[in-house]
This record gives sequence, C-alpha cells and structure tokens, in this order.
Amino acid sequence: MIFDSFSEVYVSMSRNKLRIALTGFSIAWGIFMLIVLLGAGNGLMNGMMTQFGGRSVNRVTLWPGYASEASYGLPKYRSVNLDVTDLELLCDRFPQQIDEIQPVFSASVLASVGTDYQSSSMEGIYPSYVQSSGYQIVAGRSLNEMDIRERRKVFLMCDKDAEKLLGSASESVIGTWVKMYGLPFQLVGIFHTQDRYQNSPLLAPISTVGTIYKPNGDYSEMRMIVKNLETKEANENFNKTLRELLAKKHRYDPSDRSCIYIWNAYEDYVQAKSIFASLQLFIWLIGIATLIAGVTGISNIMLITVRERTHEFGIRKALGARPRQIIALVLLESVAITLVFGYAGLFFGIGLTQLVDFILQMAAQTSESEMPFQNPTVDLPIVMAATLVMVVAGIIAGYVPAKRAVSVKPVEALAAS
Repeated sequence: MIFDSFSEVYVSMSRNKLRIALTGFSIAWGIFMLIVLLGAGNGLMNGMMTQFGGRSVNRVTLWPGYASEASYGLPKYRSVNLDVTDLELLCDRFPQQIDEIQPVFSASVLASVGTDYQSSSMEGIYPSYVQSSGYQIVAGRSLNEMDIRERRKVFLMCDKDAEKLLGSASESVIGTWVKMYGLPFQLVGIFHTQDRYQNSPLLAPISTVGTIYKPNGDYSEMRMIVKNLETKEANENFNKTLRELLAKKHRYDPSDRSCIYIWNAYEDYVQAKSIFASLQLFIWLIGIATLIAGVTGISNIMLITVRERTHEFGIRKALGARPRQIIALVLLESVAITLVFGYAGLFFGIGLTQLVDFILQMAAQTSESEMPFQNPTVDLPIVMAATLVMVVAGIIAGYVPAKRAVSVKPVEALAAS
C-alpha cells in the first residue's frame, strides 16, 4: 500500500519535471540560505567566544586607582588601594553573587639565567587563577595549595618566554632555577595562552610574592568569579552596588570612576549573547520568509496538479476511496517535493559551510592573529529543525489543494472529462 502510494507520487512528479523543478528551486534556495546564514551567525559567535581567550567569562575584575576629586575632606590624586579587608567585605556583602575572589600581587622583576636576561612582571596568584585566565599547562605542573602554604619560590612561565629565555618550552627545562633580581625561583610549569596581544606574566604563589615584593598587602588586582547574574540588569545593579560599597569604605564619590576600575566581563558576555540570540532569530525569520515564498509556489503547483487529476480523483471516489486517502496522496506528493528539493538545499548549504570552515582552518595555521570568524558550521539540532520545517512546509503547501481534491463530486468529475 505504501509502495503503491510512493509509486503514484513518482509518476505524478515525472509528468511535469520542469515545472516541479523550477518551483522546487525556491524551497532549495530557502533552505540553502537558512543554513548559510545560521552558519555565518555561528561563525561570528565562535569568533567572539575566542576573543575571551578561554578565560572564564563570569568574572568581574577590580584595579586600584586614584581619586580625581577631593571628597570627605581628603585630597584629590590620593591613591585608593585594595587589600584583604576589601576581600572580606565583598565576600560578606555578596554571598549570592560572588563564587570566588582571586586577589593578585604584581611586581616587576628581571629574570636571568646565566648571561641571559628578560624583563617581566611577576604575579602572585592562587592556583584557581590559572584556569580562570585560560592558561593551559603544556609542561610540568600548575601551582598548588602546598606552594601557597610553604611560600615556595616556584613559578610558571609562558611557552613563548620559555623559548626566549631558556631555549625550550618542553619538559627538559622544568626544574630550572631562574634568578629574579638575584633571588632564585624554580620553574615548575610552562603554560600556553591564546591571548596574542598581551605579554604573559610569570606566575608565582601569592604568599611568596606578597612576602617578598608586597609587604604592605596592597593588591594589584582583584578578580571575582560571579554567579546568578544572568541578565544585563542584574549585572548593572551589581556594578552599581559594588561601586557604592567601595566608595563608602574608601571615602570617595561613587561617580569618580578613576578610584576603582571595574571591568565586568560577564556583562559583556551576557550582552553579546543577547545580540547573537537576536541575530539568530532574525536569520530564522529571513529563512522562513524565503520558505513561505517556496511554499506558495508548491501550493500553486499542487492546485494545478489537482485540477489536472480531477477526473482521476472522481473515479477514485466513485470506487469507494475515502477522503482521507485522497488527502494523504496529495499531501504525500507535496511533502515529497519539499523534502527532495529541501534536502538538496540542505546538502549544498552544509557543504558550503564545511568548505569555508576548511579554508579558515588553513588560514589560521599561517596567521598569527585571532580569526574573528571561526567554524561557521551548523549543529545537528539545526539540521533536524530544518528537516522539521521542510515537512511542515510541505504539509502546509499541500493542505489547500488536498481539501479541494476531496471536495470534487464524482459525478462532476466524470462529467468534466
């Protein structure tokens, strides 16, 4: 029975090959453009995510500054510093928004091995800072809690700096002692970063750097890993409350942005996600609008087909064919046309995105800058959604002609012949 239905659909389609091909092209073009546009949107999204360099996106970073205005009887241009009391204050005030605080001590050092020298900055950090910064350990190990507790003079170095200073970025240089202004530090790990626009610091235990270089306890930076800030409004309220709290503690005007510099990367991330969500919605609307034009064409074709087969449908009804059988036959033909040409457009669309992805990968291997457009391919759920759209489009296109087919009375159909 099913085989007979498909045979009838094939015979009906083969009678008007040119007419069906021209009409089906609109469906193929609509699906093709939908896949290409969705792939382009994914490429832009992937490029944007790469700009974060693998770093945690849910972070808010504070840097100490200076007061540009006199306030609370205190002079302008005074330093505003961050220390452990600020860390404790923020943890107590924002228990629902702050998951972790990662303070940083920073100092300029001159690293030397024999007669080779390199001017660098050394950052005293907690072990979790390595992962949240997107640093990937490629040799040796990362820092650990034992390094912090025992104030070990150990450090991590970027692979590029290791190549310059030590001649290698492999396991062979792990354990090398490097002098920092005469103080020996042992290299325990080498990391790689995707950030090509910033010089990577040497990373050492925060307790060690604090004891040697920052005895006053003033942090150079405080990074907060935040949570429960899923909207733009939530991030804006968090920023505002944070500024007011720190302004009250350090006695400066909250509007004086130079006292404490705040960068909310999570706010940027949430905003970027919102933009790309709107872009994807716009792409789907364009694709569906193009498909509607194709559906209209197929519906017209099916109306012509029904009119040409009026005599046949009359005979079927006279022989006892039920209305739902005729409706199913017309809908099957409509869905078949939609799927055949829809999958053709799907195939060429996916093929084009894969080709562009291959070209971009080849270009990335020879380029030293990050590609703003990466991996413009579509995921399996998108392909499944496109298939569902095609089936629905085929049903819509054949519904009106199918209803007209069953409305034909056998006597009128036979008389029309």
